[in-house]
Amino acid sequence: MDDKKVWLSQNETDVLGFKVSRYNEDNFDSTSLLKEIVEGQYDLCRLKIPAEDELASDKLHLMGMPFFFSGSIRRYKTPIKSKPEGEFVHPDMTYEVYDGSQEELLMEMLKGTWGDYPLGYYRTPYLKHLVNKDSEIESVFKFYKRNNLNSFRSENSILFMNHNGNYVGFFALNIIDGGLESHIGGILEPFRKGGYFLDMLRYIKNFCVDNGLSHFAFGARNENAYVQKIFQDVGFRPIGSENVFHILPMLSLTQEDNMVVQSNDFSLNKILFYADIFVKKSIDKFEFKEIKYCSIQSVGNLQNELIFSMPIKFHNEFLVVAKRSVQGSIITVFYISGSF
Repeated sequence: MDDKKVWLSQNETDVLGFKVSRYNEDNFDSTSLLKEIVEGQYDLCRLKIPAEDELASDKLHLMGMPFFFSGSIRRYKTPIKSKPEGEFVHPDMTYEVYDGSQEELLMEMLKGTWGDYPLGYYRTPYLKHLVNKDSEIESVFKFYKRNNLNSFRSENSILFMNHNGNYVGFFALNIIDGGLESHIGGILEPFRKGGYFLDMLRYIKNFCVDNGLSHFAFGARNENAYVQKIFQDVGFRPIGSENVFHILPMLSLTQEDNMVVQSNDFSLNKILFYADIFVKKSIDKFEFKEIKYCSIQSVGNLQNELIFSMPIKFHNEFLVVAKRSVQGSIITVFYISGSF
């Protein structure tokens, strides 16, 4: 039985061009997380954990890999027992189901509602050199155009909101464990004060009742105060928040040819000596700024391999990764950052 908690995000990996993984757990075990990241040789691990875990940053520091806080998400889970009182603001609005033929429309909706903050990788140090908003939107688009195609997965769907010939917004629906979840959607900017968001929420509540679904679960970034206020004004109550961290192992990506060294001396001075040789192959003048490392296991003073790579080399900064391995298994990883 496979009990791994870290999973490969194949869609993001294919679109963004480096190996992306995700880890969503209530109980954050840094030892097993480190082991799985190294075994998978991931470049990025998106970690989402309850905000109540006040020791998360300390545990991440002890892992020894570069990491950055990416923001927090407030979660809501609302029981739906009856249809809401009152009427739709726009009772003549139509809700068009995505059937695979409206890919251009789906992309327009994503850009118009999520374009300023798709995944958040582009704001993360190091990653900001590798991705941008457009590539993140492309990744989101490719995921939802397949996974929320109702003919492919009958429990999932996307609905476009059309009023008087104008597409004003959209939202995704996912039926999971007897409830309804929605993790993406929005109203286009010109229509955000027209009551369309309230109509979307009313439609979702009606959908839950009509399909015998017990609750509606969703989330919103904590910094989105406008949406948070609407949710609470209509009676939704938060059940907690989650913090998102981006861990950057950078174990597969490289901008330069790797350098392999055979050695049984792994002192920090020797690591920096070899790193200096490696960097000089592509950069004339530079300086090292910081070195840190993570250790998975110890094997004593045996003849090992050191594999040097340079996953980051952009805009006067670089990151060197030195992987110490024994018989093909990585046991220690060193991170040397610098500028040029």
